[in-house]
Order: sequence, then structure tokens, then C-alpha cells
Amino acid sequence: MQEKIMVSDTLSALNSGVKGLSDMIVQTENQELRQTLIQMRNQGETCQYELFTIAKNKNYYQPASAATSEQIDKVKTIVKSVEAAN
Repeated sequence: MQEKIMVSDTLSALNSGVKGLSDMIVQTENQELRQTLIQMRNQGETCQYELFTIAKNKNYYQPASAATSEQIDKVKTIVKSVEAAN
């Protein structure tokens, strides 16, 4: 298997794992378990970012272009209107 494919698959698995841990955290009442899950999620995020950086530097991954100020302002406006409606 090519390195690029392996890196992509691993990034995908890490993203899925981090999302799964986040879902568990918000549903966990036990504080000790919650802290353990938070630590695991943080470690997963760190690992994912390190692999993302490697992939980006090797041109295996091309992130989306940066949002413009206008796009950011539009999203802020939408979020504020949703918050105000709730």
C-alpha cells in the first residue's frame, strides 16, 4: 500500500476516534471516566494534528483555502442569529 493512502486512512481513523470520544464525553456523568476520556481525546487530537502536519508537508493533503473575512463574518452572523432564536 502506498504511504499516501496509509496516511490518509490513518487520519480518517483518528478523526473518527476523536469524534467518538467527544460523543462519549458529553454523555458521561462519572467525572473520573469523563476526565479519562478527555485525556484520550486530547491525545488523539495531538496525534491527528502531528500526522496532518506530516501529510501536509509531504503534499499528501491539501487543506481548504483560508476563509475570507467576509465568510467569517457571515458565519458569525448566522451563529448569533441561531443563538438569539434559542
